[in-house]
This record gives sequence, C-alpha cells and structure tokens, in this order.
Amino acid sequence: MRWMSDSVRPLPPPSLPPMRGSVSPDDARDNAELDAVLRAPSGFAPEKAIDEQIEDLERWAVVNLRQDRNDKIRYWLLRSVAFLGAAGAAVAAGLVAHKAALVLAALAALAVAVESAWPSAVKSPGLRAVHDLRELQNSLKLRWDKVRLAHPDPHAPQRVAHAMAMLDQVQSKREEIGKYLVSADPTQGITRR
Repeated sequence: MRWMSDSVRPLPPPSLPPMRGSVSPDDARDNAELDAVLRAPSGFAPEKAIDEQIEDLERWAVVNLRQDRNDKIRYWLLRSVAFLGAAGAAVAAGLVAHKAALVLAALAALAVAVESAWPSAVKSPGLRAVHDLRELQNSLKLRWDKVRLAHPDPHAPQRVAHAMAMLDQVQSKREEIGKYLVSADPTQGITRR
C-alpha cells in the first residue's frame, strides 16, 4: 500500500444511517441538510474539501502511474538482459569463447531468476486505478459544479449537505480502489528496505 503515504489527511466521517419511519421527501431533504450541517466540523468549507479530494485523487493517480512505469521499465530491462545474455552466450559458445559464454549465460540466468522472483507487471492494476481515479475526479468536479450552480451561496446548508454526501461517495470509491490494488499485489505484506 504505497499510495497511503501520499495522503495523510483523514477521511471525512462516515454518513449516518437513514432515519426509519414515514418521512415525506421534503422532510427527508431538510433532515439530510440539517444532518450534514450538524455533522460538518466547525470551519468546514465544502469548496476546500472537494478541491482537496480532487488533489488527493490526482496525487494517488500520479503515484500509480509512476509505479506502473517503473515496473514496466524493470520488466523490460530484465527481459532484455536475459535475451541478450542468452544470445551472446550462444554466439560465444559457437566461437569457442567458453569463458565469455559462461559469463553471459550466468548473466542471463540471473536476470531470469530476478524477474521470476519479482511479481510480473505486464497487466498492472495501477492503470485501472488511474483510470478509476481520473473518472472519479471528473465526476466529482462535474457534480460539484452542478451544486455550485444550484446553490450559489457558499454557506448554504444544501451546499454543505451535497458536499458531505459527495465526500461519503468518494470515500467508498477510494476504499473500493484500494481493495483491488491490495488484492492484486502479490507482495502484499512484504516491505522493501
């Protein structure tokens, strides 16, 4: 879970369960707005919270892109060393350069052993995560723009209610993405020093 270190800000509090009983839609909306205002910490600025979420999602996406790029570079570098070492060993053996053939064969074997021991990164879940994170960013931005148009007053309770609901949805999507990244990582629980 390398991505966790990039975002140390705590997530917003989870939403409260819906109230039971017969409640009219207008009362439910008013209750939700009141609930959101009451749950919001003092000094909560919906605009800032949404912007921070979008920035956090971008940082997470960049970390996944960097990790995917590094994994692919490692993969192809080791594969290339193995191929060139094996080909060089074959040519050196044909030219009766036994010491060179032995060194090149050992290099190829070492590259194959390292690549075999290291988890494969050909089909990285990081790219799926980047796609999902960017989609979440765009959706969040679009929905927030709609809220700002519908409720122009920055301190309107409806705006806070919408922001809190959106933050809850972002939290659940982040958890979903985190779960499939962790479950796809064969080195889960192993730390490198």
